[in-house]
Amino acid sequence: MTADAPDAPLKLALLSRRYPPLIGGAERVLGYLAEALAREGAEVSVLTSAIGEAAKLPAREEFDEPRSKGGGRLVIHRLPTSPLRFVGTWLYMRNLARWLRSNPIDLAYVSMLKHDAYTALGVGADRGFPVVLRPEGAGDTGDVAWQARGNFGAKIARRCQDADAYVAISKPVRAELVAAGYDEAKVHDLPNGVPVPPRPWQRRPGWQDAPRATFVGRLAPEKDLATLVHAWPIVRETFPRARLVLVGEGPERPALARLAADLGLGGDAFAMPGATQDVEAELRASDLFVLPSTEEGMSIALLEAMAVGLPAVASAIPGNRRMVVDFKHGRLAPPRDPSALARTIVDQWSTFDRAFHMSRAARGRVEQMFSIRAVARRHLQLFRELIARERSG
Repeated sequence: MTADAPDAPLKLALLSRRYPPLIGGAERVLGYLAEALAREGAEVSVLTSAIGEAAKLPAREEFDEPRSKGGGRLVIHRLPTSPLRFVGTWLYMRNLARWLRSNPIDLAYVSMLKHDAYTALGVGADRGFPVVLRPEGAGDTGDVAWQARGNFGAKIARRCQDADAYVAISKPVRAELVAAGYDEAKVHDLPNGVPVPPRPWQRRPGWQDAPRATFVGRLAPEKDLATLVHAWPIVRETFPRARLVLVGEGPERPALARLAADLGLGGDAFAMPGATQDVEAELRASDLFVLPSTEEGMSIALLEAMAVGLPAVASAIPGNRRMVVDFKHGRLAPPRDPSALARTIVDQWSTFDRAFHMSRAARGRVEQMFSIRAVARRHLQLFRELIARERSG
């Protein structure tokens, strides 16, 4: 049976050079989407690179859980590459093109407007399948900015203009696409989605004795974790045993470790345990989630905290304000202001009943607007429209 038949499952290729167990917001959200699409009955092939920790995993993995819940299939293909920068990119693009030419698909969905997109669009034009591109962010670290300054960025941008559709996860992403000359009629507003656990977070007995605040994500400059670390001695003036845990990896790790040592934050006050594949467990062991970013398209980590029902504090930037109304779903603090961030954290813990009720409202908001099941169904509707348009000529 093929997708030409009304009841045939869609054959989808999801492309991302990085994919779990490589942990970051973009990786997690694509993993959630791949599983949800399979649960909705699609045959999903994830095409990614065998790099880092992923190089130790099988080149092909098929998962049965989604099939048992919805009749679809999820297969992860880790394509050979190289740790050498330019050689690795060339090998990955070559192997990506070979896979797309050798396997029939109905549509390709690509994370980031970079080399994966360039390859998929080239093969898609030859093979006749539509290609949907998804920028993962805006601002200085976003996809449009990379195209303006990256190697071969301008050439990749020209080809990206030929995509059948673009998914904008936020208003800033949409605005950047349109400003860069992408066809506004092809831009579709589809947010990130996360699973909503059936059991909400519960406060820990005796949490006041040693409250724990957690950040989950990439330790990168745009997360502005230095502001959070600078805020921590101020927080500990009110909560002397308060503990800050930064879960993740990234280029800022050495600088953050030095800063914590300079501020006298010892082992009982500060920890960086590295990346984790069980984000939910880290959140459930915490008493507050904190996101001090200066740039966000749409934070998957903040959505995960809201879905679990953990009280949250986030920076008052456009991407976060889209999800959190101050004093309704959590608290917003001015970016780049350690004192204001510390006061907001202390306020959440000092009025914890109010914080708890806000966390329940946040969980309800995710259930209504950002559950991965609802987001996957909206994607499938778009995919079917594009496939039908392609086949009708």
